[in-house]
Amino acid sequence: MYDFEPGLHVGVPFPCTPPRMLRWLQRHRYEIIEEWVNRIQRVSEPYGHRPRQELYGTITEAFDADVEVLAFGRLDRMERFINYITKKRLEAGFPLSDVQKAFELFRFIVVRKLKDQGLLDLLADSVDSLNACLSYTIHRFSDHFQTMHQMAILRHAQNLEKEIEVRTAELAAGERRYKTLVEEIHDGYFVIQDQRIVFANRSFCRMHGAELEEILGKPFLDFVAPDCRERVFESYRASLNGKPVGGQLEYTRLGCAPEKAATEIRSRVVDLGQGPMMIGICRDVSERVAMEAKVRENERMAYVGHLTASLSHEIRNPLSAIKMNLQILSRKLDLDGFDLRRLEITVNEVSRLERILRQLLDTARPLNIVTATVNLSDLVRGCVELLEPEAAEKDVAIVQRHARRPAPAQLDAGKLEQAVINLLLNAIEASPNGGRVTVWTKSLGEHENQAIEFGVRDNGAGIDREHKPHLFTPFFTSKTQGTGLGLSNVKRIVEAHSGEVTVRSRKGRGATFLLRLPCKP
Repeated sequence: MYDFEPGLHVGVPFPCTPPRMLRWLQRHRYEIIEEWVNRIQRVSEPYGHRPRQELYGTITEAFDADVEVLAFGRLDRMERFINYITKKRLEAGFPLSDVQKAFELFRFIVVRKLKDQGLLDLLADSVDSLNACLSYTIHRFSDHFQTMHQMAILRHAQNLEKEIEVRTAELAAGERRYKTLVEEIHDGYFVIQDQRIVFANRSFCRMHGAELEEILGKPFLDFVAPDCRERVFESYRASLNGKPVGGQLEYTRLGCAPEKAATEIRSRVVDLGQGPMMIGICRDVSERVAMEAKVRENERMAYVGHLTASLSHEIRNPLSAIKMNLQILSRKLDLDGFDLRRLEITVNEVSRLERILRQLLDTARPLNIVTATVNLSDLVRGCVELLEPEAAEKDVAIVQRHARRPAPAQLDAGKLEQAVINLLLNAIEASPNGGRVTVWTKSLGEHENQAIEFGVRDNGAGIDREHKPHLFTPFFTSKTQGTGLGLSNVKRIVEAHSGEVTVRSRKGRGATFLLRLPCKP
């Protein structure tokens, strides 16, 4: 067992892992290894055919090597394991991407268990060290593969003239194996010469949303976001000049959606007799970046929840007393004209403060979903009926289109009503006087992929392009009066049902919000 000491890191300066995290890993050692073995057999067919006893041995060694890196920053054990597993998996004909996925299971299992146990604070404190450990392991493994490949090419180049006849068949076989490995790698593999791409694998093409012929011969910087190009070029130039470039470089790539464009790259300069070339591997790290952002958001919302819980009692009771006394005075005092209007405005503003406080409390509380079989069309019709007075006040027509027999789904009717009412109110508010709101429900897909959809469309002014990425961010609002919590709570409710919420809008042409929910719980 390990005698953990905080801050005891030697060699590579990994982020310090909290002792509490190390003790947690030790307590859950056998559970993590057991789940790792079960999941790895589903990673790919080659893993599914490996003896289970062998998998227990390699995964136990991988776990212990990870913990040694996290606890002490020592890399010897991990290096030995990488050397061993590289040889073993290459001999067995494993694609490189399968082994990378197997390494990534450690982080996936640890993060899921911490979230399931409600240890988000421990996850937040440990995410940097977990990511650093896994990043080192995968990149070191990839570098090992890259080094082996370079050595093979050099051997072929040195012996080609002497053994041309003997080596022709072997070279062809080696090239086929190399291409298989490179093309199957999960990360983008590329070669640059004179700033232009001379080789790229399928993953590189897929990551950048282009065909191979659209990539070869083009400057690498053409596939880098403009605000990152100077930094990437400086790193490239420094590498060519022999200056050490520490660690990996992160940048935003082009050719994909902005939320999936975060990229990490590792490269080295080699000379194979045709001048200096840069060989590199780029990885899509958008999920990691999104997870880190999610952790930070959870920390912020935890603070908001603590603050709200502390203040809600102190605020709610005085508000209730003020509202009650104002209502009593409105009945007893003989007010008219502006005095009566002032009193009505005061009561309405107190009610608005109560609604804001209720939204804050909804955001702060953990979201517990209690499902039952629900007909979405009936639920939406009830919400529309409830809001007819608000629509009539603005002379807004609500047009409903519902599936005759929508697929039943396991939903929390109360929570989903909150989301639907929130979107309907927003649509009514966004519509001009005499405007129109269209509401619909329908079934999507079949069998295990069956889902249901709720949509609401208004004919208002639409949403500014710069506001769209922030619509579901807590406390973001473009309204003069509003907390910015309504759409945030809609997203929480939908995601708690394993669904998704999307928005489509063009300036001056209204906005459309879509909720898609799986039919199975």
